[in-house]
Amino acid sequence: MNYRKLILNRLLDKYERSSAYKGAASTNRRILINLCSDEFPEYNIEDTPTKDLINSVVMDLEREGLIGFEWMRFEKGNIISRVWLNLDALQEAYRQAERVPKRKHVENALVLVQEAKSRIASSWIRSFLEDAQAWLEQKLSIPPFLPEDSELLQNLLKVLLFIDVKGEDELLERVFSLRCFGDSKYFEKNLRRRLLSIIKKYWQEEDLQAGEWTDDEILSLIGIVKAPEQVEFCGNMLASIQGRVADFTPLIHGVAINTPTIRDMAILELPTVKRILFIENKANYVDYVFKKRNPDELVIYHGGFYSPVKGLFFKKIYEVACRCGITFYHWGDMDLGGFQIFKRLKTRIIPTLQPYLMDVDAFTSVKRFWQSFDEKYAQALQKLLYDPDYSEFHPLIKVMLKEKARVEQEAFLSYE
Repeated sequence: MNYRKLILNRLLDKYERSSAYKGAASTNRRILINLCSDEFPEYNIEDTPTKDLINSVVMDLEREGLIGFEWMRFEKGNIISRVWLNLDALQEAYRQAERVPKRKHVENALVLVQEAKSRIASSWIRSFLEDAQAWLEQKLSIPPFLPEDSELLQNLLKVLLFIDVKGEDELLERVFSLRCFGDSKYFEKNLRRRLLSIIKKYWQEEDLQAGEWTDDEILSLIGIVKAPEQVEFCGNMLASIQGRVADFTPLIHGVAINTPTIRDMAILELPTVKRILFIENKANYVDYVFKKRNPDELVIYHGGFYSPVKGLFFKKIYEVACRCGITFYHWGDMDLGGFQIFKRLKTRIIPTLQPYLMDVDAFTSVKRFWQSFDEKYAQALQKLLYDPDYSEFHPLIKVMLKEKARVEQEAFLSYE
């Protein structure tokens, strides 16, 4: 073992965590390690050859002016008590430890972050980079969301720049990785988790922090998807696609359209439709379309937290339907995520949205399918009682808290 490098690196680790590294005006505290402690378990005084070898290395480092040391009381020449770093010889200590100074890492990272920030237009990415810059400048360390490794840092910034330039275009995750790095799996292996953490903190979406979004749903917000996005619906609809009229009315078992179609499509009319029902769960959507849909209903599969392209489709539907006095309903899970999905759709797109089978009567009717939740979940649910955006669900939430139970939509498939 190279005890010279080991001693220097242990001391430099402590230095880089100290106030001296951060430029404290004056400090009398030495950067030291106690050899006879857990700080340096390699120094085993019962192993005489190893102890003598480390003693020799320490004395050599002192002669070179890199460190100082002292013997244990009454053990001079035998057992070393502690060693400390000579701050006047830092540059040589780093050289012999074959280590790049932390300050150099920080300076390089700061240049990269500032350069990326100058090219970014997206407000959420700029906010992240501004915070990263402030951390680098003030704390002289790499912030939590940035990789320590320089290559990974450059590639993360490359991802953010690509997302910014890409705009609203939707890409499959592996195609996105291939375009960025020439490797379809690099993003997933090295940067996916870190990017998700950044989006959760900086994307302008208050419910992201609640933990109900899946990772795929979060990435879909920035147009990175695992599979091509589709919207499924069933009902009377006339639309224009690149100047040609499409009538979806005869498709009584439902239809799915993809992202380019959604973007190109203009909805012309919803003939005879009196009610539009969004359904969160796929099995419930299929069951409702096949067994329960009335001719005057347009039924739309909502899924989880909707992506930008689904949101675009919902807006197009709303713009036509609101002029005709059509009523809107949403059917979702009676749980934290279901309430948040309803609230997001109502506050962002459809202000007249009403819940369907999401009340106390519906909840109690499927009691045998209740699922229990813990205290942490209860606390998150309790907070909704103080938010007027969830007022439709306040009576239901009170019962759920009393019973400590929630219900998923699938319960109604068995019930009915």
